[in-house]
Amino acid sequence: MGAGFLLLVLFAGIALWASTTAVAIVAGGLGAVSAALAGYVAKTFIRSQEAAATHLRSYFDQPLELSRYLAAERLVADGDLTQEQRGEILSALVQAMVAGPQPPAPPQAVAVVPVPGQPGA
Repeated sequence: MGAGFLLLVLFAGIALWASTTAVAIVAGGLGAVSAALAGYVAKTFIRSQEAAATHLRSYFDQPLELSRYLAAERLVADGDLTQEQRGEILSALVQAMVAGPQPPAPPQAVAVVPVPGQPGA
């Protein structure tokens, strides 16, 4: 990224101080190519960083998920439940474990209700 930016600045400088139009056009074209290269490298790097951050987040979320399952198991074991109820709950718990964590829900818009007697109501 840095090399692409440096080339962009270099070619822009050459284009500004060029003695002929042809040199300015060539330097401008090379500057555009180096800018595109820098943009491509930056985009690739950002995608790679986002993927690494996602994997790291799932790595650190795993102990929290396990503690939730263990807490649910303790609640079922300590509860005064029949065998049928315990079986249904454990079945749902196992299905949740197999399905894996669900992505967080997107925030919902909050409706603004005007108050009578207030300005704008």
